[in-house]
Amino acid sequence: MTSRNQGDPSERELVEAARDGQVRALEQLLDRYQARVLRILRFLGVPAQDREDVAQEVFVRVFRHLRGFRAGQEFGAWVYRITVNASHDYRSRRGRVTRGEAPWSETVEHEDPGPGPAEGARQAELRKALERALESLSERERTIFVLREIEGLETREVAGALGITTITVRRHLSRARRRLRSSLEEQPHHGGAEIAEVPER
Repeated sequence: MTSRNQGDPSERELVEAARDGQVRALEQLLDRYQARVLRILRFLGVPAQDREDVAQEVFVRVFRHLRGFRAGQEFGAWVYRITVNASHDYRSRRGRVTRGEAPWSETVEHEDPGPGPAEGARQAELRKALERALESLSERERTIFVLREIEGLETREVAGALGITTITVRRHLSRARRRLRSSLEEQPHHGGAEIAEVPER
């Protein structure tokens, strides 16, 4: 869930206004999700030089298909699914997707500076180690891990965003964590402890 200041319109109100053609409401919606979309794209393997372009593609898809968005559907889950598909499309164009893997849906579809220099440098190093380790996962494992453990979505929210069951989410998440621990243990000076810093939710 995205946070909002007291007195700000709710997400549902913004969605309804945007569907009615109010451009400002759409801009507010996209502002609320911009940082998350960029972060998801980063951990799904979209390099920095292309990340803004792919994020723009996500928002274009949101705008293009907003009128088809069903009332009562979770807007955030819809945005996450579009983001995952856009990442998959980008990686497919560049041959970075494992053969035989398909996008999650064929249908429609910065960062905080940190507490201080030393701790910030350590966190940046851990993020890089995690990004390298994520490359050892399958597309499905990586997507589920990013949404569940990095973005902090509940299991049911991940399942809803990807159109799969909660059992499937748990199975792939368990496998992803095992593979990440193994991959991190093989990286110099990282010993595998970092994966423990990703909270179990």
